[in-house]
Amino acid sequence: MERVRDRERTMLVLAGAVALGVHAGLAPEHLEEWAPLGACFIAAAVALAGSVAVLAAGRDHCGPAAAATALLLAVLVVGYVATRVAALPPLDPDREPLDSLGVATTAIELAGLVVALHVARRPTSSPMPGGKE
Repeated sequence: MERVRDRERTMLVLAGAVALGVHAGLAPEHLEEWAPLGACFIAAAVALAGSVAVLAAGRDHCGPAAAATALLLAVLVVGYVATRVAALPPLDPDREPLDSLGVATTAIELAGLVVALHVARRPTSSPMPGGKE
């Protein structure tokens, strides 16, 4: 069971790290294009860096960090889809086209979201014999 937990945490760290890298990498371009959108990319990268660091550090706070990461990934997935459906001034004045990097990143974020929800819902500790935890 411990191996499964470690594997899920590793998968979540990888999904978060991919999302972090993509958002950090695209932030300068988006800042030049439209400052509020670039600021959102920077905020996403900073928030993901924090949650990924906590997840990578160990199991002590894995549940709360997974819940926070789930929220971040959900916002990113919804944000990507929303900006492909319609313009969202003042964050993005134009409707954006689908792009392969965005679709691939969103797929990874969605997979990470599923894992994050699973990890966040798991009890943090199992009861020991005799009813003590």
